[in-house]
Order: sequence, then C-alpha cells, then structure tokens
Amino acid sequence: MRPSEAQYIGAILQNLPNDVVGPCLNVGSSTKYFREVEQPHVDKLIFAPLAKRGIEVTHADLKPAEGVDIAGSIYDPSVLERIKARSPRLVMCCNMFEHVEDRETLAAALAAVVPADGRLVVTAPHSYPIHYDPIDSYYRPSPDELAHLFPEFELESAKVIQDSTYGEDLLRELGPVGMCAHFAKSGAKLFMFWRGKERWLAHFHRYLWLWRRYSVSCIVLRKPA
Repeated sequence: MRPSEAQYIGAILQNLPNDVVGPCLNVGSSTKYFREVEQPHVDKLIFAPLAKRGIEVTHADLKPAEGVDIAGSIYDPSVLERIKARSPRLVMCCNMFEHVEDRETLAAALAAVVPADGRLVVTAPHSYPIHYDPIDSYYRPSPDELAHLFPEFELESAKVIQDSTYGEDLLRELGPVGMCAHFAKSGAKLFMFWRGKERWLAHFHRYLWLWRRYSVSCIVLRKPA
C-alpha cells in the first residue's frame, strides 16, 4: 500500500462514525510485521487510529502468521463463514485484485460478507509496475472499472490517488550515493536473464516509473439496505 493511499483511506475512515466503521474486516491483510515494519504507514494512518477509537479489526489473509486473525482462502466456504461470524460493518480489500485471475469470484465473496447498509473499501493499482504475489495479472483499473465489479453497490467515493515516483523513493531510501550504486548494480543485472524472467521483469519494469508517479484507484461502496 502506498503512503498516500493509506492517508486517503485513513481520512475516509476518520470521517465515518464508529458504528459504520466497526467491526472492520481487512481482507488480504498480510502480517503484523508487514503492516507495522515493512510498511509502517499502514498501521500509523489506518489501524492505529482505529484502535484508539476502540474499533475491532479482523485481519484475514491466505497465510497464517502473526497478526492474521483468520487464515485461509476467502473462496473457501468454511473460511467465509468464519469471516461472516465476525459481523463486519466495513470491509477493506486493498491491492488484491491484481493478484487473482478470477476477479468476479473475489468480488462476489466480498459482496457476500458486507451486510445491508455496510461499506466496502477497495483499492487497486492504476499506474504501477509489475509485482508478483504470487502473480500479477496487470489489472490496472480506473475507479469506475473497479466499481463495475460490484453492480449491486452504490458508489460513495471514487478517486485516483497519486503517489511518489520510483526515483523519489530511491533518493529518500538510499540517498544520492546509494542511488548511483543501485543504478550500477541494475546495469550489471541487465543481461542476467538466467536469474528468472519474472524476477528480472519485476526489477526493470519499475524503471518506467523513475519519473512517472505511481497511482492507485480507490473506491468506497455502500450496500443498499
């Protein structure tokens, strides 16, 4: 999740009353380490403020790990029933649709979890390099295209969120000297196809965003009562 994406979602949740936001379900949550260490802006801008409000959050992900409350595939009926038992009022699914081949099935599963008058927050990359987890279908929808997956829902908010560039990220993380060293190492990797096509492609595809900004589509939907 990009920092500006987390900031935008956090602001949306902040403006909703507690009985609309909670209980909250985070589908495709990844681990506690991911949310708090690898991408600390996720916890700082979204989940820490919810905790301060006393909002109950259930984190669901495919893999069992620390910080995952419900582990398993949302396509599994038994897992779906465990999720429904938490009675979420608001469901979040961020940057997951590009990593599945059956988007309509995922959308239907999410729709089944959201109660009448409940909310669904969905994001997907709009302009973003290839990132395999474990696949990347290169689904890069506009907000309207993303909302089209949920025809029974009402669209409350839709926005393309702009974020940093790859170059800005490198400069912030590595500094000028480290950035130059990174470019030198990339040059050495240019002909290393033998290391694996997907790994090679994911590394060099990101350079198309060296000066171009990443962007994310974000929608907020309400299920009619």
